Amino acid sequence: MILTERLQTIATMVDKGSVVADIGTDHAYLPVFLIQQGICGKALACDINPLPLEKGNQNIIFNHLQDKIETRLCDGLNGIGEDEADTFIMAGMGADVIIHILSSCEYIANEKYTLIIQPMTRYYTLTQWLYENGFEIKEQKCTHEGKRPYTIMKIKYTGKKTPYTESDLYLGSMDTSDEECKIFLSNEIRKLNKRVLGEKGLEEVINVLEEKVNDSKWYFWLYWKFCSYK
Repeated sequence: MILTERLQTIATMVDKGSVVADIGTDHAYLPVFLIQQGICGKALACDINPLPLEKGNQNIIFNHLQDKIETRLCDGLNGIGEDEADTFIMAGMGADVIIHILSSCEYIANEKYTLIIQPMTRYYTLTQWLYENGFEIKEQKCTHEGKRPYTIMKIKYTGKKTPYTESDLYLGSMDTSDEECKIFLSNEIRKLNKRVLGEKGLEEVINVLEEKVNDSKWYFWLYWKFCSYK
C-alpha cells in the first residue's frame, strides 16, 4: 500500500504497537498500511457513511486483513468502547467537526490515549480548544499534498490548561526551523494578510509568524511556485 504524503506523515507519528481507531477512514488506506508495515497489530476503520466504509472493507478484504482490521459504522467516537483502541486518528475533517467529536466523548480526556489529528480548516481554533481543555500538543508536523499544505498534531491529555497568546494558536508546537512548517506558516501569513484590514490584532500575529519563518520572501516564492492553494 502506497500512501499520499499527508497520510504517510500521519503514519510516521503512530507509535509502534498501538491499537488504532481511524475515524473517518474512507477507504481504510491508513489502517491497511499501518498493519502491513507492522506498526499496528490491530485497528478499527470507522466512518459515519456506509458507502466509503464498504469501499474500505473491500480494501481490507483485498489485502487479506479481515482478522486484523474491523470496520465500524459510527459517528465520531460514539460506538467505540474506551478499551478498544489507544490511538485515535482524525484526519481530513474541519476543526469544528473534530472539536465536536472530542467534546462528545466522555472518556477521551485520559492520558492513556494518543490523538493524531489533521484538521482541514481553522487549525488554530482546534489548538485553542486543546489548550483550554487540558490537552498538550506533543508533536506537530507539516507536509503538503499536491498544492495544499497541512499540519498534523500528536496530542496527549494532561489535565493542565495551557496559557497562550494569539500567535501561539498559529504556531502550536511546530518546529519553525523545518522547511515544511515554514511553507505552511507562509501560507497562513498570506491568508492573515487578507484578513488584517477587517480584524483587529492580526498585525502582531503576522509579525510573530514572519519572524519565525525568517526568510519569509524566499518561502513565499517557494510556496507560490510549488504549493499555492486558495
